[in-house]
Amino acid sequence: MITVSNLVKRYGNVTALDNVSFFFQNKQVTAIMGENGAGKSTLLKICAGVLPFYEGEVYIDGHSIVKQPLDARKQIGYLPEMPHMYERLTGREFLLYLASLRKLDQADDVIQDYANQLGMDRFMDYEIGSYSKGMKQKISIIASIMHQPQNLLFDEPVWGLDPLTSRTVQEFIQRRKGTTVIATHSPALVESVADTVYVVMKGSVVAEGNTQQLMSQYGSIEDLYFAVGEQ
Repeated sequence: MITVSNLVKRYGNVTALDNVSFFFQNKQVTAIMGENGAGKSTLLKICAGVLPFYEGEVYIDGHSIVKQPLDARKQIGYLPEMPHMYERLTGREFLLYLASLRKLDQADDVIQDYANQLGMDRFMDYEIGSYSKGMKQKISIIASIMHQPQNLLFDEPVWGLDPLTSRTVQEFIQRRKGTTVIATHSPALVESVADTVYVVMKGSVVAEGNTQQLMSQYGSIEDLYFAVGEQ
């Protein structure tokens, strides 16, 4: 569970997040939609402990991201939009290296299990530089979840992926039991996996609610997005 209360984040004179609040519930998938520069990625980075902020509170399973950062970060898995990877390593070597930094026990078994779930088991011993974008994304997902956190933050998890890979990632998200937060531009992804959706424009929340109820009200998530964007 992630609680964000009255959060303010500025870049110089630009307010990226303007007194926003969110509640990301256990065992639910929440989508954050919005235009480029709306504050989606900034929000996820703050929740992951990557960025500082000016005002407000962020709690990860009851742990303050400011006052108890180590305890909070243990409960977070974060997939950035453009993750950095060492392309001369194999997928397995890269993940085992990250596991050693986290001091994870039985990392081999955990990595293999996730590789099987994501259809990467046959490619783990190839260099990352030879991977397609979708394969790299799957390795990045494993990197973000192999310490088995309760809360996942995914920034554009299916952007640029082919339909088969996109479906594999979506099915993986739907099978998860913890809290999952997705920043995305894709109405189709929201309709497919999200229990709840927030729409953010210019750093403020302009719409929120149960995905199915909003679809019934507006016809589709895409129609919701355009309706609130025109207000």
